[in-house]
Amino acid sequence: MSTIPEMSRAIQVNAPYLRKVLDKLREQGIVGTQRGTGGGTHLSVSPDDLTILDVLNAVDSLQRITSCPLGLPGHTKLCPLHSEVDEAIATVEKALGSRTIGELLSARRNPGGCEFPKAADLYQL
Repeated sequence: MSTIPEMSRAIQVNAPYLRKVLDKLREQGIVGTQRGTGGGTHLSVSPDDLTILDVLNAVDSLQRITSCPLGLPGHTKLCPLHSEVDEAIATVEKALGSRTIGELLSARRNPGGCEFPKAADLYQL
């Protein structure tokens, strides 16, 4: 398990923001917390069962376009542009829903200096 200050330093995200994100993940059962000495935050779900979309939806879900985002009264159906944008969002949802956190960790992608923890260490976040 890791504390919020430890995680904040490791991923270079300010602690108050990280706390808000972890609270949302906890509410969805993705992470768990333990208070007191030796406490901290841990992953409650196997990374192989957790999709990127699960995490995204727990924090701030993708918004599909179901009506004119401009609020134009004459636009009862999506115009061609908004329809295309909605299809793109659907494609992103499908892609993120088909990839697990475990797959990301196994791939060890490191394009921009992002370092992923070892899969075994996830339960000890």
